[in-house]
Amino acid sequence: MLTLQKILPSRRSKNQFWLIFSNRLKLPISSDDYLRFSLKKNQSVSETLFEDLKAASLFFLLYNYSLRQIALSPKIDKILLPKLRQKLYFYQKKYSLTGDFSFLLDQILDKLKTFNLLKEDDFIDYLIRKYHHKPQNFLRQKLALYSLKLPPDFQTDEIQLLRTLLTQKKYQNLNWSDPKVKNKVFASLYRKGFAYNDIKIAIDELLKKS
Repeated sequence: MLTLQKILPSRRSKNQFWLIFSNRLKLPISSDDYLRFSLKKNQSVSETLFEDLKAASLFFLLYNYSLRQIALSPKIDKILLPKLRQKLYFYQKKYSLTGDFSFLLDQILDKLKTFNLLKEDDFIDYLIRKYHHKPQNFLRQKLALYSLKLPPDFQTDEIQLLRTLLTQKKYQNLNWSDPKVKNKVFASLYRKGFAYNDIKIAIDELLKKS
């Protein structure tokens, strides 16, 4: 019979305990789960309880990982889920936890959504801020990857973006009198998502100043 030999408070977190079992397995668990399971030193651990403790430990680890990820930048489930899958594999390998615990991923996403931590609007605003120097077409394509759209009232001054972009040193030192150079820059800006007419206006303005 498996035995819970030791219960040690974590030195790094007040909300964590370490469970040390007779099979040398060491599991982190939240203080809430420690109380919920009424754990005691040297108690016998049935197979059912052991599975529940493994699930609780993994949920605790993955949920806290999710919070750290969201603290770095807003997330939606399509972004976070692949990361959680990888982290689940990592934790199972690290703590030698066999079994299928993929059901925890949906539970974690549901809990995060309950606290409004996976809001699409927050993620869209984040991408708009991150790519503020990019044209609307770029943003639309980026959001389309996640089946999202720009807000209906969202507008950018594409020509002003181009003006700013063309002030970069790599554009200032070009030989604009060479048609091949001009066409190459034109094609490059078009691939970035800028509209044909906007590129033409911005380049014509630059040539008039030069």
